[in-house]
Amino acid sequence: MKLLKCYGFKGSVYPVNPNRESIDGFRCYPSLEALPEVPEVVLVGVRAALVPGVMEECARLGVAFAVIFSSGFAESEETDMQEEIVRIAQRGGVRILGPNCQGLVNLAEGIPLSFSASLDTERRPSGHVAYVSQSGAFGFASFAMAADAGAGFRYVVTTGNQADLDLIDFARVLSEDPEVRLLLLYLEGIKDGSRFLDLLRFTRSRDLPVAILKVGRSDVAKEAAKSHTAALTGDERVWEAVFNQYGVLPLSDADDVTDVARLFGVSKRTKGNRVGILSTSGGAGIIAADSCASAGLAVPALSPGFRKEVEAFIPPFGSSLNPVDMTAQVINDPQGFRKLLTLMEESPEIDMILPVLSMITGDSGRQMALDLADAFETGKKPMACCWLIDDEHGREFRDLLTERKVPVFAGLRRAATALARLWQWEGRSDLPLETGTEGAKPRLSELPSDMTEAEAKGLLASYGVPITREKLCRSLAESTAAAEEIGYPVALKVMSPDIPHKTDAGIVALRVRDEEELRNTYGRILEKAVKAKPGARIKGVLVQEMVSGGQECIVGVRRDPLFGPVIAVGLGGVFVEILRDVSFRLAPVDRKTVLQMLEELKGLPLLRGARGTPPRDVEALASLVEAISRMALSEPDLIELDVNPVMVLEEGRGAVAVDALIVRK
Repeated sequence: MKLLKCYGFKGSVYPVNPNRESIDGFRCYPSLEALPEVPEVVLVGVRAALVPGVMEECARLGVAFAVIFSSGFAESEETDMQEEIVRIAQRGGVRILGPNCQGLVNLAEGIPLSFSASLDTERRPSGHVAYVSQSGAFGFASFAMAADAGAGFRYVVTTGNQADLDLIDFARVLSEDPEVRLLLLYLEGIKDGSRFLDLLRFTRSRDLPVAILKVGRSDVAKEAAKSHTAALTGDERVWEAVFNQYGVLPLSDADDVTDVARLFGVSKRTKGNRVGILSTSGGAGIIAADSCASAGLAVPALSPGFRKEVEAFIPPFGSSLNPVDMTAQVINDPQGFRKLLTLMEESPEIDMILPVLSMITGDSGRQMALDLADAFETGKKPMACCWLIDDEHGREFRDLLTERKVPVFAGLRRAATALARLWQWEGRSDLPLETGTEGAKPRLSELPSDMTEAEAKGLLASYGVPITREKLCRSLAESTAAAEEIGYPVALKVMSPDIPHKTDAGIVALRVRDEEELRNTYGRILEKAVKAKPGARIKGVLVQEMVSGGQECIVGVRRDPLFGPVIAVGLGGVFVEILRDVSFRLAPVDRKTVLQMLEELKGLPLLRGARGTPPRDVEALASLVEAISRMALSEPDLIELDVNPVMVLEEGRGAVAVDALIVRK
């Protein structure tokens, strides 16, 4: 009630409480039915046991929306009561926000439908950030912190248990507002991955940056997330793949929320990652340069011509390199700092500007703050300011800059990281092209449920994945004939659906050189199969060509319950087993996307040719992964696929799947 009055809400407000005749000057009504008109929104703040009765009233009257603040539902394992209020609402066509939420605020139009103390202050100025949080307390607390630091919000929505309307519903609608420049989400989990991806595709079509604080990464946090919102939490590596693929800016904490909100809400877009640093302290300038480099930004040396222009406004003992050390003597030239800002703004050698000021106080500090604010408002390049000063001497300057929307930071790392996110957004990858698998007839369902490597590779081959030359043999005679046809040396593998890990069982023989060795080996590996798994079904022995001279890689598929097929590619051997050097994306992936995945691998130099080894056929590997991606989309029964190893041969000679394991429904 207090907030609605404070924000100047112009609509009708009806308190409903059977124990009061009036509240805060408003006439109070005993029930919803007693109101003189049907409200558009009902704010529900009664104890949980009374909520179903309130929802019955809403349904009978035809109320459109209910915001349920009340707790004590799915978050406390009272799922039956939550399901009951949803059933009541659905019967009457009522849409629900909550329960267990702190509501929302439309700052642009002055509509606070919330009880959050973060709004109980002078009316917050409207900005260009839309923030949707699954946590009410964290959402409004982090909003307040960011707003105090100068971020301007347009909407804040907290969704709580999401019994009906959820984070994606609100995020999609708010993303359609042309005044929104950043969509900010606090996310514990989702129940429908396809809707989430549709949201990200829409924001991409609008060129709208999306920053997400995704929690629930540790085992403890996952359990907390479940009990907090009864939401599902997906695998962390899959979420990283989604963010990477769709250009989402990942956040870690409330500081990140503050920094990304205040920079993206006001800043211009950047055309590159080159930062120009203007510093009143040589040491602080060096730290700023290190911070920028760590964040993936460039601090280029300035050209001789540009340096000469800079030197006209700094003392001889300063430095015209980048960082530009203006020294504290810059305060002696009233125009010097502003001129240097103008030079950085006009230079084609710089994309972003980072002024780093130290203990500049008094009239000089005030003038530098005004110069910064003027340069920020008129400039076309992104700017973040770092002012290293205590509150006693610097609060006035920081407040002045914040009031005029200049992103001002107390720490160099945070300033550099914020600028880096601007470049991260601009440097995002294009979404892979759809591969047209709609209507493709699945082939996996035609294969036996107890598949072996032979059938798995046969399925791969049907989708255009190169496999080794091989033949499944059911006798020694067939095996010797197959080896002659393929050509020695060969590999022998016992095929049994009951022994998926053949090497561990000792039922693989490599580099069999001739017929005599084959005859000796054939019976021996069959005996090992019987000992490894008594009663195991033996489908035969696979005679396979030996592939040598390649780099071992692994390509895999895992069907994620939220997002569907996830493609993995990495180097084999120790890189997978110990270093876990694998890159992930959602299917589909095209050739360009696969090449980007390979760029992320620590072992990439081994594919490019390291320490005298020849470069490998990376293009062939990309084509192979692309084909597996099409297969993953076409086969709804495919749960897991492990193609390991894939031998990537010398450049121009191709890549071939040597072994494969499929897990199916």
